[in-house]
Amino acid sequence: MSAPMNQKHPDSMPQPTHAPTRREFLWKTAAATSGIASLTHSASAESAPSGDRVPVIDCHVHCGIGQALQAPYSTENSPEHILRNMKQGGIDQCVIFPISNTTFEEANIAIAETCRRYPGKFIGFAKHDAVTEKFRIRSMLLREVRELGLRGYKSHAPQPTPEVLDVIAELKIPYLYHPRQVSDLVEVARAYPGIDFILAHLGSPQSRNPQEHLNGIAAAKRYPNIHIETSYCLETRYIEQAVRELPAEKILFGSDGPDTNNALEIFKIRMLKLPAEKETLILGGNILRLLSKYRG
Repeated sequence: MSAPMNQKHPDSMPQPTHAPTRREFLWKTAAATSGIASLTHSASAESAPSGDRVPVIDCHVHCGIGQALQAPYSTENSPEHILRNMKQGGIDQCVIFPISNTTFEEANIAIAETCRRYPGKFIGFAKHDAVTEKFRIRSMLLREVRELGLRGYKSHAPQPTPEVLDVIAELKIPYLYHPRQVSDLVEVARAYPGIDFILAHLGSPQSRNPQEHLNGIAAAKRYPNIHIETSYCLETRYIEQAVRELPAEKILFGSDGPDTNNALEIFKIRMLKLPAEKETLILGGNILRLLSKYRG
């Protein structure tokens, strides 16, 4: 996770008077000048998609309680908080996975339970630590996918191990990957062409290194199994560049909740005024296609 904020979500706390943050300023400005409410609410998040409409899916949301992070990073995100944000952003479903822990077996079980508790709202991804859970990941991940119903894998690992990659390739589940640098992903994607990798944050959270955005776009152009995800890309011109240079099938919408406002993140896609078929792919169709490759 990448964005600074308080450790606990202040949903039930009185709001102090303060100067607006940069995010609040952007949100208010967008709402006043661009009709953001109508742009983000193409569909109500209160009801399941009807007919053949492709749902709007946020493919990057942290959920639960973390044990391996300290302030200013988020250590907690409840399903109820996520659902409120989904309603605000006009989002039908979210891909959720654990916040950082030292081991993830219990956290993954909690993700699966959240998905069962709120049917049709959440798509669960597993996480694991290749060091602390070494030699146990294959058996755990097979159970988490085949028995608990998790649908993909998320990692911040500097370099995924064969133990992790081999079972992901076997299951044919998507891998949402946050590497240190795009070249790390390229090396792995080249070695595992059967895995669909989703490059988080367009290669650089908070646009800390814009060159990595360019590297991510180039990697997605070159490798059929590399896709990019848009969460927390502050320099939105790189999202615009990705849309110009890549097929829409290569781009997925994500927010990086809870540290970002998903209504603001989806606005970055809506404001592009893309043809309906391209916007539909980015906002939900592409992640559904990748999920459909799963082999039980």
